[in-house]
Amino acid sequence: MASLTSNKPIFMTILVATMVLQCSATGHVVGDNDGWRNPRYPEFYAEWASLHTFNVGDTLYFNFVNETHDVAEVPQEAYDKCHTKDAKIIIKSGPGAVNLTNTGAHHYISTHKGDCETHQKVAIYVHPWKRLV
Repeated sequence: MASLTSNKPIFMTILVATMVLQCSATGHVVGDNDGWRNPRYPEFYAEWASLHTFNVGDTLYFNFVNETHDVAEVPQEAYDKCHTKDAKIIIKSGPGAVNLTNTGAHHYISTHKGDCETHQKVAIYVHPWKRLV
């Protein structure tokens, strides 16, 4: 049986690697200073998303006032048609946070009447863990 002392280097390596991964996560405020609201122009959230790189472990923060907006993660078809069919999550109280745990495309809309139709929606692509090199 291996002694605790002989396992210490392995334990320390795992601990440091975990800390590096946690420290490399980024928080993204959707819409930056504008927050999550009816956009100033239709391409606002698409432009915002194009300026950011999203990785597994990052967090999206949706800043909005309760009862004025919400956030639902939906499949692309629901995103395109502005409906909540098969919504994965719905956050009703702001500010809301979504941890990005899976790679691939993610689509978010506000389900309040008229919000999505006025382009209060954002699509992002989540990449695997980023490496600190």
